Amino acid sequence: MANKSKTSYKGKSAKKKNLMLILFPIILVVLLGLIFVLNNTNEKVAQKEAENRVVEFDLEGQPVLGSQEAKVTLVEFGDYKCPACKQWEDEVFPKLKADYIDTNQVKFVFLNYPFLGPDSNTAAYAGEAIHASHPDAFFSFHEQLYAAQQDERTQWATPEYLLDVAKKAVPDLNEEEFLKQIQDDTYKEKVQGDYQAGEKAKIGGTPSMFVNGKEFTGHYLDYESLKTLIDKELSNAK
Repeated sequence: MANKSKTSYKGKSAKKKNLMLILFPIILVVLLGLIFVLNNTNEKVAQKEAENRVVEFDLEGQPVLGSQEAKVTLVEFGDYKCPACKQWEDEVFPKLKADYIDTNQVKFVFLNYPFLGPDSNTAAYAGEAIHASHPDAFFSFHEQLYAAQQDERTQWATPEYLLDVAKKAVPDLNEEEFLKQIQDDTYKEKVQGDYQAGEKAKIGGTPSMFVNGKEFTGHYLDYESLKTLIDKELSNAK
């Protein structure tokens, strides 16, 4: 009888193991499904909150491209060392400029959000120095600097390198004054103000865009989604 009981116990144990082997993948799939649903729900809630949130920016004295009478203002936070910012500048910005800025529907404002390294600040100071002395040449320098971007893991944005870039955008640049302003951190407070505006707006990185104060939550290269948000704001403005 003892041998029979042992055999019966072993049989039950084997059945339990087999049952667990069958149930485990099912439980795992259900759990992964629940996690996926919860993540999607959280993302939708976050996106809805972002769409309903309107951030107020003080844009006095900031670089502006486009008509002051434009009904829509697009604010971009960027870092000149950020590869994604360069990609947006190269691939999306030309379309945005042609479709909306050049047609006086959108004015574009750039704010610094330097976070990748010490020379992120140096590059931002250079931009502010150009904007202070040659405001009409700022976006030319802005474009040239992204074109001259180097590996983000190196500290390439030195005052001397930035001067070489600036001379291409501003032929009559006062080189000595430009270098001194960068080396003296003349525009440190201004750049810190931009950065703090980004912190207040709760941006998650660069590039980050706001259309009439509403954060663009799509992928930074998804121009069609950005257009949808702009068109909605243009329609509301009417």
